[in-house]
Amino acid sequence: MAAEPPVDQECVEGYLFTRTPPSVLLLRRPPRRGRIWVPVSGKVEPGDVSFAVALRRELEEETAITDLRAVIPLDWQVRFEGPDGRRWRLQAFAVELDAPVPPRLSPEHDSFEWLPIPTARDRLYYSDNREALDQVAQLLGSEPGATDPETAGGGRTPRAVIVPRMGPELYDAVRAGHHRKLALQVPAGLVRNAHDLAAELREAVGVPVVVASRACFGACDFPSASETPGVDGLVVLGHAPIPNVPLERTTYFVEMRERGGDPEALAAQTEAAGVPRRLGLVASVQHLDLVAPFVAALERRGFTVRLGTGDRRLQYAAQALGCNYTSAEAVEADVDGFLFLGTGRFHPLGLAFAVTKPVWSLDPLRGEVEPPIDRAALVRKRQLLVAQCRNARRWGILVSTFAGQNRTGTALALQSRARARGYEAELLVADRVDARDLLGRDVDAYVNTACPRIALDDSDLYARPVLTVPEFRMALGEIPLEPYPFDTYH
Repeated sequence: MAAEPPVDQECVEGYLFTRTPPSVLLLRRPPRRGRIWVPVSGKVEPGDVSFAVALRRELEEETAITDLRAVIPLDWQVRFEGPDGRRWRLQAFAVELDAPVPPRLSPEHDSFEWLPIPTARDRLYYSDNREALDQVAQLLGSEPGATDPETAGGGRTPRAVIVPRMGPELYDAVRAGHHRKLALQVPAGLVRNAHDLAAELREAVGVPVVVASRACFGACDFPSASETPGVDGLVVLGHAPIPNVPLERTTYFVEMRERGGDPEALAAQTEAAGVPRRLGLVASVQHLDLVAPFVAALERRGFTVRLGTGDRRLQYAAQALGCNYTSAEAVEADVDGFLFLGTGRFHPLGLAFAVTKPVWSLDPLRGEVEPPIDRAALVRKRQLLVAQCRNARRWGILVSTFAGQNRTGTALALQSRARARGYEAELLVADRVDARDLLGRDVDAYVNTACPRIALDDSDLYARPVLTVPEFRMALGEIPLEPYPFDTYH
């Protein structure tokens, strides 16, 4: 399948709605712009570090409305080509308010109305606006008690709600969801605090809260309904939603935003470390709030900084995800190196596999710049493993049933390729892939179609070699060892 052409301009649009009464805000453009009815919309500007930030800026500019109950990404986008031939992409959000507030209009619009959904749908000019509004209608139609309350989701349409940290914004959003029982899932670094956090959440929202026993390794790694029976809402700490991963239940993503150190001091540290002046910047979700002031501080020191927009697996520009660094790949041709802004080695190692330019990392809490990762050594180790597997005759193909990791179609295609070449290949299916479940199996090697980092980071835990999808194709002789491709999960 041919790759989609790159986007020249990202845009956002927001559908402001209230539940009581159920209504949506539409704005009318002035005569010079056709007098058509539209939602709030606008371009993502260079200083906007995420689509959500761009949306909040546009809301303030076009309506002066800043008191928002929840900002909910919709599973909807549209690409189109402008009259000048530039390619545009539009990301849509639902924005919940407590009441139908009258906006203060900018010169971009000359009238407004709060309308019931059917009336608003008829009023909208563009068909893609009506498609997005249909998703808002689903949110408005998912009131408590509408369906069987014994089902895991309470019959409500699952949605993603994003808040920056634990606190009133989260509690208000959860209370508005009218849940019967919540599950709290935390990353490994917060396991010691999980019970205190659950008690805090329980007291704030007044409903039962259980703690998911296993740590969360990513936004694709939720507890299933069978693991948390009777739970109709998840609170997940430390992760942003993955836009193209479907949700079983309404999930509150508490991104644990932490700005970190002083931007000027961090820029000075970066300059002293000899990081290239033409620089691509990638950050963990926790430190995205630092990106804009840090970039400004770097530019005052003569750096040229590029922030890339990735594919639909990434919620924000410049975001790093362990399985996907397309935000970096989008700007690699324009930079001489990359700087990862965040803590730990997990993301910098993945970034080093995904791009060919050198990768430095800056811990914004400690203010320390780590030297560039030796990508050549990482790649050589993987290529040696591929070479060892070229004589393998019996393959196990690992498949995860997690919604965000399930590549069954890829696994079946690999099985067909292997069998066509005379190899034995069987699919091994689990929710979370675990080395202990593979002990004693009569195979020569595995190919992993679940989280790509299982093969790259955890290979030493397995009794047999574990290859990524591109490495498996190398072992079959379908693609060369160079250039080495990262197994990007799209």
